[in-house]
Amino acid sequence: MALIDTYFPKVKNAGNRDSGVLRVFHAVYFVLLTILIWSQVVSKFMMSGMQILLMVNWIMEGICILVSRRRQEGSGASTSFISSSPRSSRWLLYAYLVMMGVHLLWLIGSGNMKYGLDDIFRKLPLLAIPLVVLTSPPLNSKQIRWLLFSFVGMVFIVTMIGVVRLLTIPDLPYREIVPYISHIRFSLNICVAIVLLASIIFKERTSQSARLRFLPIVLIVWFVVFLFILRSYTAFFVLFVTAWVMLALYWRRMGKRHNWALLALVALTIAIAMTTVGYVKSYYGDYYRMHTGLVENGNLLNDNISRAELEQQWTKRSEMGIYDTTPNGYTVYPTLLRYLNASGMGKDSSGIWQLTDRDISLIEKGVANPVYEEKMPMKKMCYVLLFEYENWRVYGSIQNSSVLERIELWCGAWRVFCDNPLFGVGTGDGVDALHEQLRAEGSQIADTQKHAHNQYLSFLVSFGLVGFLLIAIVFAIAFRKIQLKDMPAFFAIVIILLLSCISEDTLETLAGCVLCTVIPCLMALEVNNNNKP
Repeated sequence: MALIDTYFPKVKNAGNRDSGVLRVFHAVYFVLLTILIWSQVVSKFMMSGMQILLMVNWIMEGICILVSRRRQEGSGASTSFISSSPRSSRWLLYAYLVMMGVHLLWLIGSGNMKYGLDDIFRKLPLLAIPLVVLTSPPLNSKQIRWLLFSFVGMVFIVTMIGVVRLLTIPDLPYREIVPYISHIRFSLNICVAIVLLASIIFKERTSQSARLRFLPIVLIVWFVVFLFILRSYTAFFVLFVTAWVMLALYWRRMGKRHNWALLALVALTIAIAMTTVGYVKSYYGDYYRMHTGLVENGNLLNDNISRAELEQQWTKRSEMGIYDTTPNGYTVYPTLLRYLNASGMGKDSSGIWQLTDRDISLIEKGVANPVYEEKMPMKKMCYVLLFEYENWRVYGSIQNSSVLERIELWCGAWRVFCDNPLFGVGTGDGVDALHEQLRAEGSQIADTQKHAHNQYLSFLVSFGLVGFLLIAIVFAIAFRKIQLKDMPAFFAIVIILLLSCISEDTLETLAGCVLCTVIPCLMALEVNNNNKP
């Protein structure tokens, strides 16, 4: 019974009496919210469905509250749609409302009205979730902890599913390891889960809890390993910067632990720097000074090629034609050429016959560099980025390079903003204006309908400086009212979400919008619970 009262507490009506009906509505709300926070890593359909059900339950609960208040003539009860939430949390609700208001206001005059309406519809979680969570009867601390750490558990389950898929599905692309949402969005969920686990380690100090810290540490290590599997550059950047920012902000609060944290971060920074330098030197070999030819694994790719011998001898080693397409969309010939070059073998008949049966199998699968099959994710990431850079340096090609394409998109978006600095181009015209600019510049990625891959630039392009500052200022006020620094885990999650917007359009997808609303709103309620006298 005590457990039921904890997670499904009694709710008072306008007459300050226990209401069984409102308790049912609150219980349904808690269950639906639990499913929503799980579904953000497992199902887009469930994310949409839970939002609809939450809104329906919220409206029905509101009707019951209004009926109850009407029965209490002259009642000064404060239970209502807005006043049920703590005042500081209401500022966060106002911030989300202002963001959606800017989207609606800047829709006026948009040339591409259809895209603008689709954009607003896609971002409805920015309105619906804060409205429900921040105006419903507040959740208690145990309910919030259940929601947050059940989210961590679901993230862990999905990583296990990803590992099973990786081990059982041949040639599974890393982008498809997690089948439910984008691997980038999932990596951000992992970052949030790591912060929640770290909050346990740093917050609990009793001898009993110290023994329980082992599990969070193991989970954090596993999540970092899985990020390597996902090859998520964004997640590593976000975690690394967040760690330094948090250390700087909470240096005094950490007491003696700050020395160990500083030592660990410095050691990690040095290790990353030295490892990266080592990989760069290994990649370029004797050609570490820029060469006119394309370099890979210390060899010049386009030197000393005997195409006729390669065509002739390949047919003797493989049933696959040399100009057939590999599973990743490239033909065998350039894949074979890169593999021989990266392995230091001759790009002729002698090189073909030095290949093992495993090498032939890898080439047929589209593996262009034996390093890509090594169990060293950081080396693989580094080599991929360096090859993309070399391809751009020698041939000017940026296609299929996530980093270089982003830089091109950022530059194009910045120029569009500079042409429309005050009010932007409107809610519906951001993508069209960006690609019109890219077409004018002769970009290789014009007409691909890619977004700016930077949420700040997307807002600047669409809303100009006026709309962007309006959103930024109201969120800054909201975080100040909430006293964000009083809850380091909340602060760290906000930093993660803000940093993710540098290289991603985080709010352009359903999963991104849900991530940026449900957990921050829950954390805001927890801040209020902690500040209660």
